[in-house]
Amino acid sequence: MPYVNIRLAGTLTNEQKQQIATEITDTLERIAHKPKSYVYIAFDEMPHESWAIGGKLLGDDK
Repeated sequence: MPYVNIRLAGTLTNEQKQQIATEITDTLERIAHKPKSYVYIAFDEMPHESWAIGGKLLGDDK
């Protein structure tokens, strides 16, 4: 059973999540031969201030 966890800074619309879920599910079915009903996908949307790159918070404009 594939489990895909997508973590991102910011948010997605429901339409964007649906498109991503469909494409990932289709890819796992086509390439890994996993039935669509076995594919679980979770979206973790986090505020920009909860992510840091290169020691700087994404929400920090300084």
